[in-house]
Amino acid sequence: MPWRDSDSREAPAYAPSDLKICDLCGALNLASNRECFVCRWHGNFDRRSEIVSNAMELLERKHGRIDLALVSSLPCPNASKQSGPMSRLQCFWTRLVQKFYSRR
Repeated sequence: MPWRDSDSREAPAYAPSDLKICDLCGALNLASNRECFVCRWHGNFDRRSEIVSNAMELLERKHGRIDLALVSSLPCPNASKQSGPMSRLQCFWTRLVQKFYSRR
């Protein structure tokens, strides 16, 4: 069957130029993000392709592939109920807890 003859690997979804690494927390972010989706840092990001490539490889080893949810903001369940600094703090805490529990 012809579909089995082709290479089973998919083309990578992102190139190193599409991503950047937060200097504060080390999270891999989309290059289009203005701030880190994990810690909200909006300062300097590491964009060196060899460093980003290594981070991409580690993320692929851990999760099997780089998905949009791994490099961008996850929806926060409480965001629609409230707005303001306490809501943002709660969303940040929720994302942080999700990130550390997903490492297990």
